[in-house]
Amino acid sequence: MGKQINIGVVGCGNHAQIAHLPFFSRNSRCRLAAICDTDPRKIDYLGSKYNVSRRYQDFQEIVEDDEIEALVIAAPNYLHVPMSLTALKYGKHVLCETPMAVNLREAREIVRIARKASAKFILAMNNRLRPDVQVLKNFIKENELGTVYYAKTGWLIGTREWILSPSRLESLSQSGGAFLNLGVHLLDIALYLLANKVVKSVFASLHKKEVEADVEDTAMCIINFNDGTLLTIEVGWSLLFEKDFLYCNVFGNKGAALLNPLKIQKELHGELYNVTPTIAHKNIYRTSYQLQNHMFLECLADKTQPPISSNDGLMIAEIAEAFYTSAQKEQLVRM
Repeated sequence: MGKQINIGVVGCGNHAQIAHLPFFSRNSRCRLAAICDTDPRKIDYLGSKYNVSRRYQDFQEIVEDDEIEALVIAAPNYLHVPMSLTALKYGKHVLCETPMAVNLREAREIVRIARKASAKFILAMNNRLRPDVQVLKNFIKENELGTVYYAKTGWLIGTREWILSPSRLESLSQSGGAFLNLGVHLLDIALYLLANKVVKSVFASLHKKEVEADVEDTAMCIINFNDGTLLTIEVGWSLLFEKDFLYCNVFGNKGAALLNPLKIQKELHGELYNVTPTIAHKNIYRTSYQLQNHMFLECLADKTQPPISSNDGLMIAEIAEAFYTSAQKEQLVRM
């Protein structure tokens, strides 16, 4: 085993606690050396739980720590760009949560700096590493579904009562609306499955339940590709309903597939058959994060190029920019 890589995690919210901290604390190829969060009680608790002695409330302190070689940026969306740029400036490798940036200008800046930096920048796109997504990807790649011409995906979060507190409203305004928080993850899966298809146009519509809100709570988007393929995305976090819906459906001229849960059907001799394979992994989300973080360490240890880079995030940022332009102007935007 080679030298252990000293990892620091910035932002100790859900993503860090569910995925990053447990993984990096147990992996023999690295050492969870530092954590950073503005909440002192949180970093004290997590520092004790994972035996991390370096506990920072100030990002500048962790980025100036010479022993830290790589940083996981799991802070709120609006901090992804400034933190990533600063980390790269200090020579730290970066694993940054999606979205890469809250607007196209900042996304382009990340790409520009990442290309010149000596350290590596990897965008956290764990959803494409989910076992069910990988299975579906292989079916599409092997032409098992025929020519894919339509896909639809959505993430609708229901709640019995929705009240925006001032602090929640400020947080959402800084991190973006429903499309930037939910839609980009669905867009990542869809673009991965529809690889090599070129986006032609975007038409968007959004809704703000609170009049004074700066960001949307519900949004939908229609994306047309140059070859005629159609993709629809719907997201929302204020639906007065008790259930949540998360789905991605793909349709081809020889079959169709549904995600969450995975179901694949094919037409054979004029009949429709269920050809869904068994997936051994019980927790597909945890597995996807484990694969992503393992890939990150592999790239750093072996000095190889990451399969997921800033360019992947740039395409999503371009579509997100077109989405908000379309919604504002109430017209179709050509890419």
